[in-house]
Amino acid sequence: MKRKFSSSIVFSIITALLFVSIYSCSSDDDTVTPTGPADNTINGTVIFVDTNFILSGGTYLISAYPSTAWPPMAGPTAYDTLHINRNNNILNRVYSYTLKDISPGSYVISVGFRKSTGGQSPIMSVYGCDTARAIYGSTCFLNPPLHAIIGTENQGVQDIDMVSWSDTAKKVY
Repeated sequence: MKRKFSSSIVFSIITALLFVSIYSCSSDDDTVTPTGPADNTINGTVIFVDTNFILSGGTYLISAYPSTAWPPMAGPTAYDTLHINRNNNILNRVYSYTLKDISPGSYVISVGFRKSTGGQSPIMSVYGCDTARAIYGSTCFLNPPLHAIIGTENQGVQDIDMVSWSDTAKKVY
C-alpha cells in the first residue's frame, strides 16, 4: 500500500514537471500591442472653459494647418468634428480628438467653428496660446510657440491638449 501511494506521488510530480516544462518551452505568439498614437495621427483633448456653445448652424472643429501656411488662408490639412452634446442637461466640456492621414511636417492645431452657411470661421484657440490671451489682445496666435510635429518616420503625436473658448465672440482669429 505504501509503495502504491509513493509511486502515485512520484507520478504526479513527474506529470507536473512535464506540464511546466512544456508550457515554458512553448513559443509566445502573443502580439505585443504598441503603445502610443497610430502613424500619421495627432490626438489629444480639448477642454472648453465656458459653456456658451452654438448648438445649431455649424460645427466645432479641431484642425491641423501646416505651420508654414499659418495664419490660414485655405482649408486645413486634417480636421476632426467635435460632437457637442448634453448629458442630464449639462453640456460636456471635455472632448477627445484624432486627426488622421497627416504627412510628415510641423502643424499648428486650432479649435474653430465652421458655420453651415459659409463665411469666416472663427478660431477660438490655437495650441500653445492660452485662451485668456484673446481677451488681452495678444498676437500669440499669429506665431504660436508650440506645434505638433509628425516626423519623417510617420510617428504619430499624442497629448496635444488644448484649452478653448466655446463662445465664438471670444475668437482669437
